[in-house]
Amino acid sequence: MNVQTQSGPKDEKRIFVVNPASHSGKGKQLWDRVEEILKAQKTAYEAFFSTKSGEIAQIVRHILTVLYPEGPVMLVILGGDGTVNEALQGIVDFERVRFGYIPTGSGNDLARNLGIGKDPVQALDRVLSGGREMRMDLGRVRWRQDGGIEERRFLIGCGMGFDAAVCQEVQASSLKGLLNRLHLGRLTYLGIGLKQMFTIGYIRAQIRLDGEKFLDLKKMLFAVSMSHRYEGGGFCFCPQADPQDGLLDICVVDGVPRWEFPIIIPFALKGRHGIFSGVAHYRARRVEIRTLEPVWIQTDGEVPVKTDRIEIGIEKQKLHFIY
Repeated sequence: MNVQTQSGPKDEKRIFVVNPASHSGKGKQLWDRVEEILKAQKTAYEAFFSTKSGEIAQIVRHILTVLYPEGPVMLVILGGDGTVNEALQGIVDFERVRFGYIPTGSGNDLARNLGIGKDPVQALDRVLSGGREMRMDLGRVRWRQDGGIEERRFLIGCGMGFDAAVCQEVQASSLKGLLNRLHLGRLTYLGIGLKQMFTIGYIRAQIRLDGEKFLDLKKMLFAVSMSHRYEGGGFCFCPQADPQDGLLDICVVDGVPRWEFPIIIPFALKGRHGIFSGVAHYRARRVEIRTLEPVWIQTDGEVPVKTDRIEIGIEKQKLHFIY
């Protein structure tokens, strides 16, 4: 990966967007630690807080179109992978935004992919010092809805089947709120993940890679297109993924007996699931997927839609990422 150290422009605005509900409700406490340092160092900054799910994109869009429609901005997100994904939807001009990240989520796959530790103070130090800067690929998925085309961006990956089913059920679960209040939010994913391993149904799908290579899948359980290696709380589904090469790494599980799927998934924690028959990896710039029936789609753990046709693409080194 091409990583460099670089300080921002002198007139760059430092904006923090905080999800206080991240990390099972500990996000606000972690922000308090960060804010103490900002004040002690007399750092000029502004902070904005979300109050409900889905609000981060609106906040970011308001910052960049109304409050600071011109000039360089350092946008620092304090939250988890879902918070980062929401923030991406609100950026209207990627060229003038440097994107920073202080991980306070439960899964923190983006932090895992980049080798960012769990200490928010250390993450803040790197961001304020200019840290390392990477021109990172940005994925996008498109689908038809209500007669038009909808689009959502992603950094880590876009999947359907097992991972999307887990994310959708977690979001719909009333148990999640209770466990979050008890600071046990990860148990929701664990329990639902185990359930889905044994109950997920086969998907009939057709996948076309770069408009040429055609896959006819009759018993697909899982397909994910990734720019990074890890998703789902530490599963290394695409161990060769490179966030700067302008390519999507695709992992497909098809034709595997249902009883074998719960055996395969744990091997993905170390990226060794490829040893099983029925697990295949591909690389492409564009992925088109059609399914016989509508299925849930996830982007960085967020579930925007249930559909039977999507197109996934990648924009090479679109995001100025500092860490």
